[in-house]
Amino acid sequence: MKKTIVIEGMMCEHCTKSVSNALNDIDGVKAEVNLQDKAAYVELSQEVSDDVLKDAVIEAGYEVVSIQ
Repeated sequence: MKKTIVIEGMMCEHCTKSVSNALNDIDGVKAEVNLQDKAAYVELSQEVSDDVLKDAVIEAGYEVVSIQ
């Protein structure tokens, strides 16, 4: 399953690295974060709830606008 997480507040490569690390630390998640798109492209190898993904981004210090 693939999801796109739109994220507000990322301004540099350090920001994308923080979000990427937060998401990739979740079991079953492979995330690629794009600063220009202000989004994380996530591939799930197992069931992971949107709340878990959202909480990881928030804990990294950023705001989740939407998850599709």
